[in-house]
Amino acid sequence: MTEKKIAIISDIHGNSIALNEVIRDIQNRSIDTIINLGDSLYGPLDPKGTFELLKSYNIISISGNQDRIILENLNHTSESITLEYVKSQLDSEIIEWLQELPFDTIIDDICCVHASPQSDSEYLLETFNEGAICMKDFAEIEKLLRDIKQKIVVCGHSHVPNIVETDNKLIVNSGSVGLPAYDDDSPIYHKMQNFNPRANYIIINTLEDLVSIERLSIDYDFEKSARLAEKNQRDDWAKWIRTGIA
Repeated sequence: MTEKKIAIISDIHGNSIALNEVIRDIQNRSIDTIINLGDSLYGPLDPKGTFELLKSYNIISISGNQDRIILENLNHTSESITLEYVKSQLDSEIIEWLQELPFDTIIDDICCVHASPQSDSEYLLETFNEGAICMKDFAEIEKLLRDIKQKIVVCGHSHVPNIVETDNKLIVNSGSVGLPAYDDDSPIYHKMQNFNPRANYIIINTLEDLVSIERLSIDYDFEKSARLAEKNQRDDWAKWIRTGIA
């Protein structure tokens, strides 16, 4: 019997410093397959360096909502200083890579999406109740996954690691490699927080019908990343990176 190990990463957001440490940890565990669930380059950090790491280690990647937003704004100037910064770091090779990213992928009977199977900006597990973040009920989750044949579904987008097991599916959110907190206005104002600055990823271990999940929380030089965010006029990102609090 052969055990298979797959590392799942997501939501790097241009934090090459965090990604480098996560890759180092993955290599120390002798894992060959790494799947990246998107939102790879967007952020006031190091989009080009992040791309180079993803390319160098042959990391399988799909698209996230922020990857899509970069492409949608290539040909006109936006009001976002961070988006304009990211665009300034792109060359033709990176743009071509972004354009070729698939919406989802299936690896070893694992369905990989950025957010939900229907949308790259819809939380698969989380919902809002009177402004508070809570978990969707199993029926709602199963409805979103009704067309997915695979038993295991991995996602990111919320930046908060989680494992949910319904009657039919095992859903794993890998958390974020590069941004442990943020706030957002959509669909209502909310904050996503890990309350620590660490880089998160998961390992899926399969042995025939047995599946185990390892959740990893990796220390790295987050202060270096925070200072880069400050340099690029994003003090809010610097706080999120330093503290995991939005």
